[in-house]
Amino acid sequence: MSKNNLLPVSVLILISGAMFSSHFGVGDLIFPPILGRGAGTSWFIAALGYMIVNSVGVWLAYLACAHQNKSLAGIATNILGDVFGKIYTAIPILITVFFILPRVSSATHEMAVMPLLPGIPLWLTLAVFFLLCYYVAFTRATVMDKLGKLLAPVLILFVVILVIKGIATPLAAPEAPESTNILSTGMLEAYNTMNAIAALLFGGWVLHELSMRNIKTKEDQSVNLNVIGLSAAVLLGITSTALVYLGASSGSFYPEAPIGVLSTNISLGLLGQVGLVSFAIIMAFSCLTTAAAIISMAGDMFLEMTNGKLSYRFTVTLATIAGFTLGLVGLSRIINYTVPWLVLLYPSIVVIILSGLYYKFEKIRKAVVVGVITALFFGLGDMLAFYGLTGNFITQLASKLPLGGQGVGWILPTIIIMVIAQIIFKPKVEEGKTS
Repeated sequence: MSKNNLLPVSVLILISGAMFSSHFGVGDLIFPPILGRGAGTSWFIAALGYMIVNSVGVWLAYLACAHQNKSLAGIATNILGDVFGKIYTAIPILITVFFILPRVSSATHEMAVMPLLPGIPLWLTLAVFFLLCYYVAFTRATVMDKLGKLLAPVLILFVVILVIKGIATPLAAPEAPESTNILSTGMLEAYNTMNAIAALLFGGWVLHELSMRNIKTKEDQSVNLNVIGLSAAVLLGITSTALVYLGASSGSFYPEAPIGVLSTNISLGLLGQVGLVSFAIIMAFSCLTTAAAIISMAGDMFLEMTNGKLSYRFTVTLATIAGFTLGLVGLSRIINYTVPWLVLLYPSIVVIILSGLYYKFEKIRKAVVVGVITALFFGLGDMLAFYGLTGNFITQLASKLPLGGQGVGWILPTIIIMVIAQIIFKPKVEEGKTS
């Protein structure tokens, strides 16, 4: 494959920076420090677990979209059929709109605006926030340029300043870990960012962007998406590892600080009042880039799934209004509403991502259908556990299976059932190569 298929380096950097900033939201700013403080001297193991789900998951999701040359909607409809595939795709999109948009907007108010301007009401912060998001997302042709040229550089600059200061002169030293299940704790914390799911959605968004930039063949789109996805994943891995370390070192100086407040305290402790302002800028820009990307992506995806019946700008407008309205609920309540849906979907998303890496996907499609259903079954158990039904049959079964102690007992049975399904369905798949 010739390098001539690649976009110019400057454009690849712009889009990769835009995608990194789209992924790097409030979760990536508040979860790694709290994870690091709990992991203490085992901070790198915790960071590794976080990267497995967050960064590697993002990279593999983009890789799956590149291999299949399809968005999540295209992959899901190929697996589950047109109706169920679109329903399955709509669920994570609606989660990002109904849960993530209000989460990042209310986080901007509580963690960026209130510490500096406590007299500003929530509704005013949300109004300004979503007007800016609407400005960025409204014209599809300029979204990536606005993210990559205007917003991402500011975000990256202030993150680098904070991280360098924290590594050079930490406030304290890492302490003994609070638990022994460090790796799985890191993986579970990374679920909260929803980045792997977002990458499957953003993968289709980038494919549309490449088409707009006259990169139209499957081969050309694949190589460009591979580069962009890997670059975004590497940047996420570097920043999350650095922030986990900040939590393990400087975070131990604030042993009682709750999630979110810990990140603010670390910034204030490292840089003083300048740190408070820096953290406010990081928080505001990370939330703004994530929200604008989600709104634009939702416009793209519903345009694709409805064959143009829902226009891009109509969806962008509805998503903006929904984010503003639900943002009045508050950050802590939104996080509690989000997590159960994430643990429901994540196992099946992993199945789709890994299956999508196989180039001859049609040969395993029916086995993947069975695998997705199996993964959703185990995800349902985790969802029920978050609602207090910890003794449900599914959770008890998963805990007794290999890797159940690490919270991923669904992996082995899903693989076994998919292998059995492949053996059963393989002759039929070979007879009718397409469906």
